[in-house]
Amino acid sequence: MSLTPGVGDRPSPHLAHGAHGSVLVINSGSSSLKYQLVNPVGGEAIASGLVERIGEPDGVAKHTFAGNTTRRTGPVTDHGEALRTALALFEEAGPDLAQAQVVAVGHRVVHGGSRFSAPAVVDDDVQHAIADLSPLAPLHNPANLRGIEVARSLLPDVPHVAVFDTAFFQTLPRRRRPTPWTGRSPRSTRSAGTASTARRTSTSRARWRAPSAGGWRT
Repeated sequence: MSLTPGVGDRPSPHLAHGAHGSVLVINSGSSSLKYQLVNPVGGEAIASGLVERIGEPDGVAKHTFAGNTTRRTGPVTDHGEALRTALALFEEAGPDLAQAQVVAVGHRVVHGGSRFSAPAVVDDDVQHAIADLSPLAPLHNPANLRGIEVARSLLPDVPHVAVFDTAFFQTLPRRRRPTPWTGRSPRSTRSAGTASTARRTSTSRARWRAPSAGGWRT
């Protein structure tokens, strides 16, 4: 799917993203895929949705935009089908992602070990690292990774950025970490909490910027 606006396309009046574009945020779980289209300046959701019961015959998809909710039911075979369903709902119910000028796709990843202390632009090496860290979060990292793989395949024209729950605690002094420092481990990881992305958002709102000569910033 291309996220490049066509000639003559006019922005929807509901897209208050201004010159900063928008960010598509994906939270891929073991049996569900949640998403939001976010204004990167104010942080408010422009549209949001959920595809659940992945791999079951009675899948459910819900998409909300401009106060209206569109619902679909039917089998969702895998995460690829879940994301294709979400993209189809953007086309059907809005907003058009090309008009929304998506500048990046963000992905929640639960465990980044000691390697990732900040968001990381996803490439093949980052994907391999997330896979290697899966034993530390076996119920989460594999599902997060499936979402990244599918999204990079379906949305190849924009950068994909992984945001790690555990990164928040990497910057805290040892005495303030929620669990004890355990020293070195085979994967050089810290023992850290994993429900921290919301905490980080509440203490310091991340602002996404369009690419510049200095590269991507958060």
